[in-house]
Amino acid sequence: MKIYTIPLQDTPSQKLAVTLGDQNVDLVLTMRLGRLFADVKADGVPVVAGRVCLNLEPIINEKFRPFVGELFFVDLQGSDNPIYGGLGRRFVLRWATNE
Repeated sequence: MKIYTIPLQDTPSQKLAVTLGDQNVDLVLTMRLGRLFADVKADGVPVVAGRVCLNLEPIINEKFRPFVGELFFVDLQGSDNPIYGGLGRRFVLRWATNE
């Protein structure tokens, strides 16, 4: 298994375009109601929308989705769910793949 860290800015809302394996991934992270939410597209195809981000829990989490690998957040200082005020430092976004 390979695990990569995706660089994040510590802002309450951000859009990222990254290449993960052979897929072009568009990721939108937004803080709402005290929680961080993710929208993910792979090669222009919506994968998930409005998915709440939790510590060590897969964001995609369904094998039938058109996405290779898995995205998840890790709290490097404990077990809290990711929030603005630590993104990219305390709360890091990881992509894991078996390829």
